[in-house]
Amino acid sequence: MTVLFILGLIAVAVALFMMVSWINASSQRDYNYEFFNIGSFIIIAIGYGLVWYGWTWFNEAVDTGGDILNGQILVGIGVMFVAGVFLNNIRNTSLEFGFLAGIFQLVLFLPLSVAAAFAFIVAAAWMAETKPVYNIN
Repeated sequence: MTVLFILGLIAVAVALFMMVSWINASSQRDYNYEFFNIGSFIIIAIGYGLVWYGWTWFNEAVDTGGDILNGQILVGIGVMFVAGVFLNNIRNTSLEFGFLAGIFQLVLFLPLSVAAAFAFIVAAAWMAETKPVYNIN
């Protein structure tokens, strides 16, 4: 059963890679615009992070009777980041292609953003590892 699960994961990853490649090739050929690039991923990942952190802050403020405005502002800024990339995709392509490929991009970038945030935290922890300094006089 484990082998089938791993093969299924590989098949899904290959299918997603082929779909991303096809969307990028089509948008590059027809509109001279690349959908899936590192810049849009970073902006969407930051937007998703701000929405998540703002929502957490908002819920904590509701539970404790604190100021809810801080969380609302972060959620609003995060939504503007994500919506900005989505609208930029539509503006640089057609309405139909930009909308459908943009929805696919937002859905695909959500789990990738979580994985990237986890990888960033692990890398930062690994780089912050300090070694003791011994002074021998």
